[in-house]
Amino acid sequence: MGLLAGLRAYYTEFGFGGVSSIARFGLTGHPKRVRVQINGVKQPFTIRMRSSDHRVFHDIFQQHEYLFNPPEPPSTIIDAGANIGFASIYFANRWPNARIAAIEPDAANFELLVENTRPYPNIQPLQAAVWKENAKLDMFDPGTGSWGMQTMASADGRIDGLTLPEIMRRYDMPRVDVLKMDVEGAEREVFESCAGWIDRIGSLVIEIHEHLRPGAEASVMQAKGHFKEIYHKTGRAGTWYMLRERGLQPDLPQVCRGRILS
Repeated sequence: MGLLAGLRAYYTEFGFGGVSSIARFGLTGHPKRVRVQINGVKQPFTIRMRSSDHRVFHDIFQQHEYLFNPPEPPSTIIDAGANIGFASIYFANRWPNARIAAIEPDAANFELLVENTRPYPNIQPLQAAVWKENAKLDMFDPGTGSWGMQTMASADGRIDGLTLPEIMRRYDMPRVDVLKMDVEGAEREVFESCAGWIDRIGSLVIEIHEHLRPGAEASVMQAKGHFKEIYHKTGRAGTWYMLRERGLQPDLPQVCRGRILS
C-alpha cells in the first residue's frame, strides 16, 4: 500500500487521529500499538500499526462482514481463526449472553486476543488451531503476515490442532449456534470429515480460501445440504453464510469511524 493510499485508509477507518498516528509511526517507529474506541462497542481495544489489523477492523466493524440474522439469538459461538479478537468482540456486543470460544493459533495474535477480550467474561480464548484431527501442527507465513498464517501437520509441531468436536467438548457445547471460520485454507481439511458434527452447527459463517488451498471450496460445499439458507457476500473477504432457516437479511448500520485514544 502506497503512502497516500495508507493515509486515506487510516483516515477512513480512524479519522484524523488515525492519520496522525500512522504518520508518527512512519517518522519515529512509534506508537507500535494504539487503543481504539468505536460506537456500538462497549470497550476500547488495541490494534497494531502498519499491520493487517486496520483492514480486519474495516471489514468487521465498518463493512459489518459478520452481520447476519441467525434463526434465534445464539447462546454458543465458536470463533475459529479469532486473530486479535475483533469478530469475538463484534459478536459479544451484539449477543452479550452468548458464550464465545475464540480459537487462535498464532502466538502474537493470541497475546493481543487475550488483551482485547479481557473485558468480556463471556469470551474464552484458546491458543490452538481447528483441524481435521487432534494433532500437532506448525504454522507458516505464505507472505500475508500475521493476518494469514497457515497451518500444516508436523510430528514435532508446536501448535495444538483440535477437531471441532474436541473444542465443543472442552467448552461444554453440545451444539454450536454460530460457527465462524476464517482459518486461511485449513477449512479444506476440517470439512473433509464434517459428517460427524455438521448437524450440531446452527449457522455457519465462513471465508473460503480456494486460492490458498485448492479444493477448499469443494470440501466446504459438502455441508450445503444441511442448511436451508445459503448466500455469499462479495467483497474482499467473500464470506459465505449457511443458515438452518431462511430469514430476513439485516440492513447495514451506518459506517462509524474508530477513535484513537492513545
